[in-house]
Amino acid sequence: MNIYNVRKLRQPFWLTALVVVLCVSASREADADEVSRTTDSDSATVTSKVSSTTVQVAEPLTLELTVTAPTGSQVDFPSVGKSLGSFDVTNQTDRADVPSAIDSEKRVWTRRLTLESIVTGDIEIPALEILIRNHANSQTLKSEAIAVRVTSVLEDRADPTQFRDIQGVVDVEVPQPASRAWLWWTLSGLGGVATAALLFMAVAKRKTWMTPNAWAIRELEELRNSDAMKSVDSDTVTENLTTILRDYLELQFDIAAPVQTTRELLLAIETGRDMSVETTKGFSDLFEKSDLARFAGLNLTHAELTKAIDDAQRLIETASNELQMPFEKGVSEKGDRHQ
Repeated sequence: MNIYNVRKLRQPFWLTALVVVLCVSASREADADEVSRTTDSDSATVTSKVSSTTVQVAEPLTLELTVTAPTGSQVDFPSVGKSLGSFDVTNQTDRADVPSAIDSEKRVWTRRLTLESIVTGDIEIPALEILIRNHANSQTLKSEAIAVRVTSVLEDRADPTQFRDIQGVVDVEVPQPASRAWLWWTLSGLGGVATAALLFMAVAKRKTWMTPNAWAIRELEELRNSDAMKSVDSDTVTENLTTILRDYLELQFDIAAPVQTTRELLLAIETGRDMSVETTKGFSDLFEKSDLARFAGLNLTHAELTKAIDDAQRLIETASNELQMPFEKGVSEKGDRHQ
C-alpha cells in the first residue's frame, strides 16, 4: 500500500472533524450578527437589540429598544432627532402598552429605529435613558451602548494595481477521484438534527402563543370573577373592560388603540372594513356605556356589569368570525364558478 492510499483511507476522519468545526463556527458567526443586551431593575427591564454589528457605508441597520414594566406604568422614551450619535435616523416606529405574552401582569413598550452611517470605522450606538413611572414611584433605566463596525464598500477587496506575472505550464499529477458519499451522509445528518431542533422550537413557541380573541376571553373571565365584580365597583370594572377591548382591537386589527380616542379607533376599524357595521356599532355602544360609568358617575348594578361583560365576549367572538368570512366567501364563489 503506497502513501497515497494510506492518506486516502485516513481522509474521511479528519475531514469530518473539520466539517463539524466549520459548522459550529459558522453557527456562532451567524448568531453574532444580532446582539441583544438587557438592563433590569426590580420591576422593569430594558433590552437593546441591533440587527447587525457589521454593516457597510449607508447600509441600514435596526435598533430595537424593548421595555417590560408592570401594568399601569407609563414609559417615556427619550426624544430622538435626525441623528443618534454618528448614525442618521431614517425611520422611527413606536408601539406602546401591549400585553406581555409571558407575564399577564406586565406590559411591553417598543421603539424601533432604522440607522445609517456614512462614516467608516468602529462606531458606538450611545446608551439611552428611559423614564418609567407608576403609581408608587418613578425610575430611569439606561440601555446598553452597542459598538458597530461600519466598513467601506471597497474594503477587503483585491488591489487592482497589483498584477501577477503569467507563469509557465506546470504538470500536475491528477489523483484518482475520491468518493464523497461520507460527506453527503454527514451533511444529511446535520441537516436532520437542525430540522428537528427548529421543529421543537416551533412547537414550544406555539404552546405559549395565544390568539387575540382567546386572550381577550380569558381576561374577561378573570374580570367576571374579580373582587371588583363581587363588590360591584362600577368604575374599576368598566375601566378594566375598556382596557381589555382596546387591547383586543389593537392585537387583532393591528391598530394603535392606546394612543387613539374611542372615536378615532372605531373610525379606523370602519374605514378598514375589518368588521361589519353592526359589530362596529356594538363596540361603539359598549365604549359609550363604559365612558358614562367612568366619567359621568353612572353606577351600574351587578346585573348590568355582567351583561356588559357578556356583550363584550359576544362582540369579540363575532369580530373574530367575521375575519374568516372573506376567505370562506372566496372559496364558495370559486366553487360555484367550477360548477
